[in-house]
Amino acid sequence: MDELDILRSSDPEDFEKFVAERVLPVLGLTVLSVTGSPNDAGCDIIAFDSKFGNKWCVQVKRYSENKKVSAKEVKDVVLGMEHYRCNRGLIVTTSELSGPALKESEDKGIDYINGSRLLAMIRQYNIPISLTSKLVSDDKRTDNSRRTRKEEMNEEEEKEPSSTKVKDDGAFLPISVSEAVKIAKEKLSRYKEVKLVSVKAHLKRLYIFRVKVSYKLKGRRSQSLILGMDGDGKVYEEVPTLVKSISCEVEYETDSEFYHNVRDKLTKEAEKQAPQEATDIEVKMESYKLAWVVSYYVLRFTVGLTKAEIIVDRQGKVKETIFDPLDERRVREFFGGKVVKLNGEVKVVREFDDKFLEELTINEVGETVKSTKRVKPEYAVSITRAFYRVQGGVSRFKEVSDGVKVDILFNNYHYLARVDNEGRIVDNVIVPDVNVYASTEKGYNRKRRCLIVREGDVIKVIDASGVVERKEIPKGIFSKLKFSVSNGITSDYSIDTNDPLELV
Repeated sequence: MDELDILRSSDPEDFEKFVAERVLPVLGLTVLSVTGSPNDAGCDIIAFDSKFGNKWCVQVKRYSENKKVSAKEVKDVVLGMEHYRCNRGLIVTTSELSGPALKESEDKGIDYINGSRLLAMIRQYNIPISLTSKLVSDDKRTDNSRRTRKEEMNEEEEKEPSSTKVKDDGAFLPISVSEAVKIAKEKLSRYKEVKLVSVKAHLKRLYIFRVKVSYKLKGRRSQSLILGMDGDGKVYEEVPTLVKSISCEVEYETDSEFYHNVRDKLTKEAEKQAPQEATDIEVKMESYKLAWVVSYYVLRFTVGLTKAEIIVDRQGKVKETIFDPLDERRVREFFGGKVVKLNGEVKVVREFDDKFLEELTINEVGETVKSTKRVKPEYAVSITRAFYRVQGGVSRFKEVSDGVKVDILFNNYHYLARVDNEGRIVDNVIVPDVNVYASTEKGYNRKRRCLIVREGDVIKVIDASGVVERKEIPKGIFSKLKFSVSNGITSDYSIDTNDPLELV
């Protein structure tokens, strides 16, 4: 049972107060009133956002996983906004929105928090969930319903791992199930959300024999001993502690040839027990215990948004760790944004407000390791236009790690700017458009941030004010060579790029 299951099993009033008292404050909203009733006119909660001055109509839907919010219910929120004179609408649900409801919410500008987003908020902000009730007064809940929920919670807390009976004479556990779980959890300790799903013990055959070794040494002598061998090749000289059941699932590995191999190997082992001077050695073996040994454990965990499988061997060493691939669809649903893979990293880009985006860097299990604010390209273009006071022309942009590069081509000039992720212009320059000049050798110089045009033996250096320098290329062979070497060092007249965006 996770947090959503608890909320789905609560009373409608309980869930409304949970949203009003614990969820909306996280969003920076102050609750003005809780109107929830059969005739609430589309708003269960009226809230106010003092930062932006918005009045919110909040509709709460405590639905099961299989029931989705409909398009009609989204329309009810729109009507509720009109009725209560709100300018923003929000749906909070333990389920999802149907396809038509999603389209309706997008068309009408209604925000929503679905079940997966609600669960993420609860865990991210450590929002407490109480089943007993500071949220709902006792007169709104019957004794039976209160007792049933308490019993459910107790059952969840006291639930023990299922026990599996072992075949034959039992099994030897070199390490216990709890020890294997502890070792596996330590391996996953760097992750925030780790939950054990299942444990399976892989058992191999263990044969134990009573052995009688007789030999000649100043007469006929004999000695008795216990010898055993398991499927991993370990030899036993006494009967290990065997258990009749294991507190996890089991799987058995059998080998029809193993029994004969064990007898041959243990016969040789028994012969070594006779004194070195002994002769005429005879070994008689009698089956004593037919058992099993835990060779390794396979443990499955949910880790973040995916699952992991860890194999812990009988020595308590982690032999293998395998993560299921992250499901992009689940990442999108959980974070509510666009998934981008770049340079081996997975990022989620989602709306922050009308000017900025939030970029989340997530690890291999879908947990957030870094959160940064990014300026929206459209906003970067708008402040570049305002900076240059240019409203016409054609704009383009290029997103970079620390912001957005903007190029506005207007009246044969490129108005360039670099906007950082705080929405500030940190670099700017104006250069002529390369296509204005007919020369075949032309382009931009990064160092001087200008246009270079070669016309025969003349190099023109051009910036926003016009031609600022004319440089004649020497005619002699040695003079040309000297000029080329000098230019290669200083780059004063080199053509570095045809893209003006590379100048900022």
